Amino acid sequence: MGDQLERFIVENREAFNDASPSDKAWEGIDQKLSKKHTIWPTIWKVAAMLFMVSTIYLMIDRSQSESEEGPMLSDEFTQAEDYYVSLIAQRKRAIQEQLTPEQQEQFLVDIDQLDSMYLELKKTYQTNASNDRVMDAMISNLQLRLDILNKQLDILQNIKNQNNENDISIEI
Repeated sequence: MGDQLERFIVENREAFNDASPSDKAWEGIDQKLSKKHTIWPTIWKVAAMLFMVSTIYLMIDRSQSESEEGPMLSDEFTQAEDYYVSLIAQRKRAIQEQLTPEQQEQFLVDIDQLDSMYLELKKTYQTNASNDRVMDAMISNLQLRLDILNKQLDILQNIKNQNNENDISIEI
């Protein structure tokens, strides 16, 4: 039976190709297609508009927050800064425990000057849109403060050791 159907189609192929659906059938198909297509383009247009509006809002919000606060410091720099600041605070406490207030003032003059320079560098960093040279100078400042404090602690330790040796030799 399959062979007969196939042979019939091959012999009457021209008759099948000439037939076309009526205009009423095309109108029904066109109405069904136009109903489906009118909903999706509208949804996509609304979605695109919402995306554009939210993107513009976020860009404006970010630029305003950066202009108010300045550029954000990197996490790596913030961690390094926290590390140095904690070490500097620890060294300052160690010096303050060993000295009188007048002596502390003399020992910490350079550190106070470097503190104010660091604050100026931080302001410069915020106004110069995150210049790497300024960030390097900030790290150098922190390292210099730590070095000075370490040297001062060494000096105090040497003085303390000399005083202990003198006390021991006097006792003998």
